[in-house]
Amino acid sequence: MSTCVELNRLQFSWPGAQSPLLSIPSLTVTRGERVLLRGASGSGKSTLLGLIAGIHTSGPGQVQVLGQDLANLSQHRRDRLRANEIGYIFQQFNLLPYLSASANVTLACQFAPARRERLQQHDIDQQAAMLLTRLGLTPEQQQQPAHQLSVGQQQRVAAARALLGSPALIIADEPTSALDQAHRDDFIKLLFEACDAQQTTLLFVTHDATLAPLFPRSIELSEINEAGAANV
Repeated sequence: MSTCVELNRLQFSWPGAQSPLLSIPSLTVTRGERVLLRGASGSGKSTLLGLIAGIHTSGPGQVQVLGQDLANLSQHRRDRLRANEIGYIFQQFNLLPYLSASANVTLACQFAPARRERLQQHDIDQQAAMLLTRLGLTPEQQQQPAHQLSVGQQQRVAAARALLGSPALIIADEPTSALDQAHRDDFIKLLFEACDAQQTTLLFVTHDATLAPLFPRSIELSEINEAGAANV
């Protein structure tokens, strides 16, 4: 199978830091995988996500996403790659509160021409409705303003927004931290089904070790990050 994310001798330090936050000899995530990355607070999880998403930069050859060396791309090209090929589910969801659930989802394609192109033979609103329905929102809920939805419903809207247009990679950053176990497990099951339907790679990041049995592959950041012990 082809590679989605590849890290090679990754080193990252914040300016002025006396030691690196991240020192990862290697990590490969193949396309279509469902991977849990677990780490404690302060271990560098969010920084690593920023490197994979092209928000932060490292040295040449250290971070490759979908076959592209991010260090060799301009900021504009990294932004375009992220918009077109990486769907992000944030811990706080980052929905626009007075837009409907449906409108929040379709926003994902306004700044992502490749995602729009993949939907060109279909109505974007209909595709958004199909995703929201698959993730458990009724037609009535899809038209409600986001601030009127429950936390679990907002979470599903955020997932649908990330999935619309079939990006190659979904990054989920602690998206279940506000849910009880039953709703958490249901959401992960729905997310797996949606990713499988689109052949989308899932990188799910959390501090919660109890999620590991739900994933085919689980990685402890402390076990791959040689700098980790000094930063936790």
